Order: sequence, then C-alpha cells, then structure tokens
Amino acid sequence: MKYLVKISVVLFLVLFSFAVDDVRAASLENGKKSGVCLNEIGIGSGYAWGTLKTEPVNLAVYPAFVRIAFNINSFAGIDGHQSTLQFALEPFVNSISKPEAGIETGLGIGLRYLVELSGPVDLFTEASFAPMYLSIKSTEQGDAGFNFLLQAGAGLQYKVSSRTALFAGYRFRHISHAGLADRPNEGINSNAIVAGLSLLY
Repeated sequence: MKYLVKISVVLFLVLFSFAVDDVRAASLENGKKSGVCLNEIGIGSGYAWGTLKTEPVNLAVYPAFVRIAFNINSFAGIDGHQSTLQFALEPFVNSISKPEAGIETGLGIGLRYLVELSGPVDLFTEASFAPMYLSIKSTEQGDAGFNFLLQAGAGLQYKVSSRTALFAGYRFRHISHAGLADRPNEGINSNAIVAGLSLLY
C-alpha cells in the first residue's frame, strides 16, 4: 500500500507540472481572460473519518487529489461580480488505512463558489459527485466495486500572492452505488478535512 501511495503522489506531481506549463502557455497566447477559462490548478490532501456499522474499526482515509478549476462567471451570468463560480474536475486516489488497506479512486465533478471576505481571504462553498472504485468490502456497500462519492463542504482560500493560494476546508462525504449494483447499498458517511496549494490564473 505504501508503494501505491508513493506512485500516486509522483503521478499527481507530474500531472500538476504538465498542467501548469499548458496553462502558462495558454495565458500568454490569450492575454486577457474572457468567457469560461481555466483559472486554478492545485493539489491537496487531508484526512477523512467515519463510522462503519459492524466493523470493529472505523473508516480512516487519506485523500490525495489534483484540482483543475474553470471560472464560469460568464456562463452563469455573473461577470463583473467580486465572487467567482468555478466548475472543477478533481481526479483522486485516496488511501484507506482502516478497517483494512485499500483505495478510493475516481474523478470528482463539481462546483465551488468563492466570495471575498477581506483582502486576500475568500470563503467558499462546494459540492461534487464522483464516479469511483472502492477497493474494500463493507457491510454497507458489500464487495469492492463501482460507487459514487458525493461531497459537500465549505472552507477558506488565502491568496499568498496574485498567482498562489492556500486552501483548507471541511467536506461531508457519502458513498453509494445508487442501486446500480446487485449488492447492499446502505451508504457510507464520513467527514473530511482537506488542505492544499493552488496556482491561480
């Protein structure tokens, strides 16, 4: 499992560096931003915990994700506002340590709404869903297999500079296969604290 986590971290860093180069090139070509545009690329991690109904040990997960966000103010009709509405893609490989070693892996698709609080500090709320693979067996979801991860939360973003920001927040998580698989579907609820670093464009 430690080997898998190391490979995942290296993969995230490689993807992150390629994405940064692409965005810098696009920014130089386009000059002024207009319409829907890529405005944030970040990496993050954290800790998630939850209670399983019949397991002697509770759920413990260590999220690891890349965040690719697009400013969609124009699409939403809120150009010129201080707030920002983002459409975000969030590929992830989360390491599970309890009740047994395993992974959650998938692609999060969601929205984040940021409102300026004071100076460099923004408050955000967010929600997403993610088709995912859960590698562990549980009473709630049965054998390992396809599931959905639904998340909703809030947090703060602090702009260290015009191009760099730190973010941290809380997420409520719910895992379910929505009745699409022939196995139990009682759902697994958990809480997460996440934090990360973003490059802004």
